[in-house]
Amino acid sequence: MDKLILFIFLLQGVWCGDWSISLPEKIEALSGSCVTINCTFTINNTYDKDLTDSAAGVWYKDGSQDNKNIVFNSRKSNLSFKGNITGKLKDKNCTTIFYNVTSNHAGTFYFRIEGNDGLKYTYKQNSSLGVIDSPPKPTVQMFKDQMKVQEVLEGSSMCLRCSAKTLCSSSPPTLTWSSTDRLHLNESSRLQLDQQKQTEIISDLNFTATHLQHGVTFICTITYQIQQRITTAQNNITLRVLYAPENTSVSVSPSNSVLEGSSVTLICSSDGNPAVFNYTWYRENRGQLEELQTGYNLTFNVTNRTHTGRYYCQSRNQHGTQNTSVLLDIQYAPKISLFSCNRTDVTVCLCEAHGNPSPKVEWFLSGRPVSNSTNTSISEERLSSTDLRSFISLHQSLTNTDTLQCVIINTHSTASQQIQLVASPQEMINCQQTLIPLQFIITLILFLYALTVGFGLYRIRQLSSKLKVHNDAGTYASLQLSAVSEYETLNIKKDDTQ
Repeated sequence: MDKLILFIFLLQGVWCGDWSISLPEKIEALSGSCVTINCTFTINNTYDKDLTDSAAGVWYKDGSQDNKNIVFNSRKSNLSFKGNITGKLKDKNCTTIFYNVTSNHAGTFYFRIEGNDGLKYTYKQNSSLGVIDSPPKPTVQMFKDQMKVQEVLEGSSMCLRCSAKTLCSSSPPTLTWSSTDRLHLNESSRLQLDQQKQTEIISDLNFTATHLQHGVTFICTITYQIQQRITTAQNNITLRVLYAPENTSVSVSPSNSVLEGSSVTLICSSDGNPAVFNYTWYRENRGQLEELQTGYNLTFNVTNRTHTGRYYCQSRNQHGTQNTSVLLDIQYAPKISLFSCNRTDVTVCLCEAHGNPSPKVEWFLSGRPVSNSTNTSISEERLSSTDLRSFISLHQSLTNTDTLQCVIINTHSTASQQIQLVASPQEMINCQQTLIPLQFIITLILFLYALTVGFGLYRIRQLSSKLKVHNDAGTYASLQLSAVSEYETLNIKKDDTQ
């Protein structure tokens, strides 16, 4: 019994092989355009002589048992569907094109061959036609080494392929690419037949994948010119690129400049696909990297300025690593490390200070601010970004009561020191040399004054003595004077007589 069934099956296969047809199972057509039904057939060899150039191809729609289902006959032009058999029936090619497709064309189509004499046969196999208002979306896929993939590794050569079955139209459709980040795209397009002998349009994008393309959406658009209107459809693919860490960066909270004694947090971030799963912190110490800890952040208390330096973060995933660094600047209040003066003919003082930010220096002489002038010169020497020296030269006479003050200032605080300007040994000698002539003059003045007073007293005593003698000898003096007068009178008379 089994052998009988197998024999009947083989017999049917031989019979069907005599009368067979090749049709696409499903066809889509754009409303307002045309549609092509690719069709080939075979007949029983005994009817080959009846298949001539005068043979007719007939199409039935939605049934094949009645003449009312006939919609096209290559020998007649008065039927509802306008078209043309583009293949040669004599060569058993029944490919047919229908024009001005509308929704009425949608349905199931059967083919019938009619030749000379007894050649009339309706094939049971059919093709389903659907009518659409817009073209179907193209297919977009990603390939590497001719194999379809979902993701690629950075640096790999890859291809994005957009493909679509072409629908019958007055002009062939076009495929165009675009992307969300407006990349420059180098594309190539071609037409080819698919396995169902339908024309397919293909456009390829070939490039080397980079991390910049990860997450970028590529869009393929198919465009048809249908009579006086343009209709389009599009599809897209979002690229997935596997790559080692990129854009690794370190941020500092509260900032890169940290006040001594406060707390600071370093935060590391990075891009990668897959996501970065490991962060390691290092600190540069005498030219070597010292590992500190793992984790995306690093927090510590800044106990002193030795924490100043460069800190490194290394990000890692299974595809590689990337390093980045940040310079931590520890700031602190200013301090005076040296303050001294040297007094000769010119008083020269030095004030050396350090602080971060680097401080500025101000000078005060006995409480009054000092600046560059004819009697004063001030200069500075930067020793480093945090250390400086300031010099002041005083070209003026000073006393032991004068004080000189050095004041240093930065954004965090102020510090100062002062010094009493004690006279130098040379100044004391000069002072003594100045005092000797002064003492001599004073002594001389006092001596002359005493001499004058003594002489005055002596004269007074002398005069007093004279006055006393004069009083005692007053009468005697009068007599003398009187005698003299009489003598002079006698002499005068004597002279006159002579």
